[in-house]
Amino acid sequence: MDPLKIPLEQLLYLRLGHFFDQLNGRKIPDLYRVVLDQVDRAVLRQALERAEGQLGTAADFLGVDRNTLSRKAKRLKLSATRAQRGK
Repeated sequence: MDPLKIPLEQLLYLRLGHFFDQLNGRKIPDLYRVVLDQVDRAVLRQALERAEGQLGTAADFLGVDRNTLSRKAKRLKLSATRAQRGK
């Protein structure tokens, strides 16, 4: 199975299946929110890295308002500088 030929949704589905299996039945409070926050962090990190840490450029790339991106990055404790370094 070539990962480059699998749609993103399918890759996420498969990876989430592995993650859920690793929980071994343990309950995670607000699991849905935890998963969504992780996806948001990954998307924002990618956009900020590609935009060399420039919030406005990253927001344009994602098609979202700069203030929205800034608020989300702040809520997720993700700085443009850290994202650029790949942290």
